Amino acid sequence: MLSYGVARPDQPALSTLRAFAAAGRHESVRQAADELGVTPSAVSHQIRILETWVGAALFVRAPRRIRLTPLGRTLFAKVNTGFETIARAVVAARHGARDTSLRVSALPLFTSVWLIPRLERFHRVCEKAGAEISIDLDTTSALADFDGDTIDVAIRNVRRPTANLVARKLLDLNAVPLCAAAVAERLVGPEDLAGSTLIHISGRRDGWQRWLDACGVGHIRGRRNLSVDTVPAALEAAAAGRGITLGVDPLVWDAPVASRLVIPFKAPRVSAGAYFVVYRSGDRSRRAVKLFADWIEAEMKVDRRRLSVNSRNAQRAARLA
Repeated sequence: MLSYGVARPDQPALSTLRAFAAAGRHESVRQAADELGVTPSAVSHQIRILETWVGAALFVRAPRRIRLTPLGRTLFAKVNTGFETIARAVVAARHGARDTSLRVSALPLFTSVWLIPRLERFHRVCEKAGAEISIDLDTTSALADFDGDTIDVAIRNVRRPTANLVARKLLDLNAVPLCAAAVAERLVGPEDLAGSTLIHISGRRDGWQRWLDACGVGHIRGRRNLSVDTVPAALEAAAAGRGITLGVDPLVWDAPVASRLVIPFKAPRVSAGAYFVVYRSGDRSRRAVKLFADWIEAEMKVDRRRLSVNSRNAQRAARLA
């Protein structure tokens, strides 16, 4: 068994072998030192220890370069293969551990009205597959950081998914104006929004402008503006008569507050992007990721009909108002 940092009489220390492997890989003491985060003199010292232990030179020294000797090249091939084997074993162990849990980032409205009520079904899918996976939900509105190592899967409302990630579409969305019935009484068309309070989501300040532009009234400005940080907060503010917000149809009709909201007037259907389930390309083969992505895609496919009926009913009510 290799010791780390301390040499045994019958073999060199692992730190010595690491320094040798880095120097052999780069054939440069300085580049090896940069890789290991130590000084060039520390790498040179470890190489000398190994050469003393072996009893022969492993490198030919040049003014600004070192080159492996034939013996050094033979030893490097085996040592480097050993480190690569260790690295693969550690990664495999880490993936195995990660497949018992899944950190999912999902927007607040999607999480509360759609995902959480169905999570028990996902756990039943896991049981049937012989997998035990715990879910850790992150419901912030900020985009998931896939460059870091905190999020495994994200459900996001975007217009175009990021190219270097796997993105599977779940549901197309449309933006619809929503407000309390009392507020809707004084609204006949988009032009009337000029005298109203527009409720914005702080992370998507351009939402209203996009919608107004699509309706051909991009010059309209609300009399006042109210900004909140989440969609559920915007819906609550609208239901309380504080102004008009944009909801994502059809999912918005599952929100508890939806019964207190109406579409104030007939308006064109304006795309609000789509919900996608997103994960790293390198995680395609991870069992936990695949189980969750397959499940949520299938679950949404089944539910689209119900959501579509809810949307048609709301639009019909707006036309009759």
